[in-house]
Amino acid sequence: MRILITNDDGISARGIRELIVEFSKTDEVYVVAPHYRLVGVGGGVTFDKPLRVEEVSLSLGEKKAFSVFGTPADCVILAIDMLVKDLDIVISGINDEPNVGDDIRFSGTIGACREATFSGIPSIGISLEYGDRGYFYEGAVKVTRKIVDYIRNNPLPTGVFLNINVPNVPIEEIKGIKFVKLGRRRYKDRVHTVLDPYGKKYFWIGGVPLREEEKETEDSVLRENYIAITPLNVDETDYSFLEVMKRWKRE
Repeated sequence: MRILITNDDGISARGIRELIVEFSKTDEVYVVAPHYRLVGVGGGVTFDKPLRVEEVSLSLGEKKAFSVFGTPADCVILAIDMLVKDLDIVISGINDEPNVGDDIRFSGTIGACREATFSGIPSIGISLEYGDRGYFYEGAVKVTRKIVDYIRNNPLPTGVFLNINVPNVPIEEIKGIKFVKLGRRRYKDRVHTVLDPYGKKYFWIGGVPLREEEKETEDSVLRENYIAITPLNVDETDYSFLEVMKRWKRE
C-alpha cells in the first residue's frame, strides 16, 4: 500500500515517527506533515498565501518526506494532488493528546482525515489520552497496525473515517478495544483575562474539561483503559430533520 502519514504536532514529533518506522516495514510510506506544531487549526486550508514545502530525509524507512509550512489539511491536499498521488490510505497522528467529543472540531489530526475522506481516500486519526507517567506509544502503534491491516481487505464505507483514541498507559494495562459513539468534551472557565506588563488587557482561551457521565463514549471507555474507535462521516446532513423541513412548504 501507498500510505501517507501526517499529523498536527509537526514532522519532528515522536508520534509520527513511531508510525513511520512501523509502516515502513511493510508498505510504501510517504510523509507530508507540518513543519511545526499546530493547535486548534481543525480542517483549515491556507488560501491567503503560498505554501513553502521542503523535502527532508527522516531516515526512518520512508520513501519520501516533505515538511510543509501549512496546516494538516494543506498537507493532505498537497500530497494527493502534487507531492505523492495515488494514495491508498492516510494515517494522521499519533497525536499527543486525545481527540474526543466536541474537541474534534478543533483537531488538525481529524481535519487531515476529513480532507482525505472528501477526496475518496480512506483515513484514520490516532491519538493518545492524557497521562501523568509520560507517553506510551506502543498501544497506539499496534492498534493502528491492526486497523490498517483490516482495512486492506475490508474497505471503509464511502465518506467514513475512523477516530481512534488510546489510553496513555503501558500496553499491558490496555484492556481491549471498544467501538463507541462520539461523546461530549465541554469546558468551564473557557476564557481568562490577563494583563500584560503595561496593564493592557488580553484574553486566553482554554478552560477545564467537565467530566461527562454518559456511558459507551470515547471519554468513558478511555477512563477504563479501553481503546476507543469511533466512525465519523463527512456528511453532516441531518436527514431526519431534512424530511421535516420538506414538509414546511406544505404547511
